[in-house]
Amino acid sequence: MSYGSVDLSEISCEEVLQEIELYIDGELDADRHAIFADHLASCTPCLHHASFQARLKEILRSKCRQQTPEHLVVRIRTMIRFERFHQR
Repeated sequence: MSYGSVDLSEISCEEVLQEIELYIDGELDADRHAIFADHLASCTPCLHHASFQARLKEILRSKCRQQTPEHLVVRIRTMIRFERFHQR
């Protein structure tokens, strides 16, 4: 899927959309975060998608007040990273 500014950015829209949750959650390293920020500054469709995802997270967080056990969060994140690594 070609989304917005594939040729104008250091990172493709597809990559941004695959990792947007990590960006929103502040889980990218500083260099990767800067690349995402630059892409979002020049790609309106990806920026809108990121804004939507961030707002959705805010809504879900406000509605789901029960705290997820930390061991479960770590396990899920590990599984997601494992899957992403093996998809490359």
